[in-house]
Amino acid sequence: MQYPTILLVLLVSAAILVCGCTTSPGGVLSPTPSGGSGSLTPEPTVTLPSEKNVEIQINEKDPIYATITVIFAGGKGQVAVTDIEVRVTRADGPVVTKHLPAEKGSELKFEGTKDTDRIEAWVSLNDGTRYKIIDQLVPYRTRG
Repeated sequence: MQYPTILLVLLVSAAILVCGCTTSPGGVLSPTPSGGSGSLTPEPTVTLPSEKNVEIQINEKDPIYATITVIFAGGKGQVAVTDIEVRVTRADGPVVTKHLPAEKGSELKFEGTKDTDRIEAWVSLNDGTRYKIIDQLVPYRTRG
């Protein structure tokens, strides 16, 4: 009689673990970022040392779809980059995190809002350091 109960508990536990460990291929959508509050208030950033400098370009929002395009433009430190994490906090609440490949010309697209959203970027280097190099607001601008 105890085996069906134990089996049920194990199946439920496995289902909970699997649900918590899966992410969508297009990025992680969560109500609040890990280690953050989902705030639309930018925080201080750091400047990479000149020999490790890389450039990440944040384009203006698309005037029709409010899409935010992020492009890796390279730099002296490109060979030392192990990861680039980009996070967009939308004005309507959701937070989306994606990883930008450290290959010159690589780009990500985020679905923004027709309001002001926040974008943050962290660069991880092969020496184990992680730098927050971008934290800015991206306003919606109409053309005309």
